This record gives sequence, C-alpha cells and structure tokens, in this order.
Amino acid sequence: MAQKLTRKQLFKEPDEFITFSGKLIQWLTTYKRQATLAAGMVFALLVAIAGFQAYLHHAENKASALLTESLAQYHAAMKDKDPVKAYQAVEKSFTRILDDYSARHMGKIAGIEFANICFQAGEFDKAISLYKTALDNFSNAPFYKNLMLSNLGYAFEGKKDYDSAVKYFEMLTTSADPSLKDLSLYNLASVYEKMGNKEKSKATFARITTEFPNSIYIEIAKEKSLG
Repeated sequence: MAQKLTRKQLFKEPDEFITFSGKLIQWLTTYKRQATLAAGMVFALLVAIAGFQAYLHHAENKASALLTESLAQYHAAMKDKDPVKAYQAVEKSFTRILDDYSARHMGKIAGIEFANICFQAGEFDKAISLYKTALDNFSNAPFYKNLMLSNLGYAFEGKKDYDSAVKYFEMLTTSADPSLKDLSLYNLASVYEKMGNKEKSKATFARITTEFPNSIYIEIAKEKSLG
C-alpha cells in the first residue's frame, strides 16, 4: 500500500513551476543582453515578413491597375480598327508593366495580353517571344499551356514559318487535354495544305471525322478528307 505524504512533507517538496521560473529569471538576469538581442531579432524578422507581404500585395494591385488602364487604352485605340496603330499606342505602357512586374501574376497575364496585341498587329516575332515566356510561366497550368502552344502555332503560321507551326500544333494533338484537340487537328491540316503536302492534310482532316464526329469542323473535314 502506497504511503501517503503528510502536509508537512508536501510543503517540503519543491514546486516544479516555482523552480523553473526561478531558473528562468536567473538565466534572464545573467544573459539579459543576449535575451534582449534575440527578442529584437525575432521582432525585426516578423516586421520584415509583414513588410514584404505588404509589398507583394501592393505590387500585385499596381500591376493589375496598370493592365486595366493599358487594355482600356488599347480598346479605345481600336475604335479606328487599325491594330498597328493600337499596338503603337500601348507599346510603352505594356513594356513598363513587363519591365516592372513580370514576376507578379498580373504581370504574367499582361504578357499574354500584349502578345495577342502584337500578333494582331503583325509583330509576330515579338508575339512569339512573349508566348514562349508565357508557356514557361504557366507550364503547370494545362489550359494556359495549351492555349500558348496554339498561339505559337498561329504566330509561326502568320510569319509563314510552317515547319515551326506544325511542331506546335502537333504538340497540341498529343496533349492529354482534349479541349483544343479538334481545333489543333484542323489547324495542322490547314498548315499541311499551305505547305503543299496534300496527303498529310487529307489524313489529318480524316482524323477529325473519326475522332471528333461532333466537332464544329466536321463538315469541312469530311469535304477536305475526300478532296
């Protein structure tokens, strides 16, 4: 049977909390300077983190505001339906966004928007460069990745570099995402046709008829695959 401690014995036992507190106070007294310095460093680190997060938030908002402003300027310039003049009107503002905010999400979106503007203006080399950057930026986002592959195909087709256009359209036809596959096959068949490769063009149009019977391109594909 366990022996009970008397009240007198209990008071003789050291209180663990009091013992720990005493040791802590003794340590703080001995190492007061070091403890103060450590606390200051932790506080400074917390302030720095909060400041950096505030900066990122501000930069993101600033990039978003500049993008909205630049797009409004572009749409206003497009009232004359001259994509070259509209491109010239916003080139500096978009360049500023890309120079200052390319690492921000809205800066990356601005790169895609400006690439589209360049494409419409016939600035295919600049559009290609921007689309390639966007392809790297959104490599883990399947929708954006496929969209950039498609845009690169269009841009190379626009500058009549059909071999490169074929490369990007073919990459899309092997993608696991089927959302742009029938369109990519149609574009690929059309490029083969422009290259004078009738056999590959017919065979690619035939793939649309067999793989995508509900495609909006089905009637054209049927006609082209037979012709």
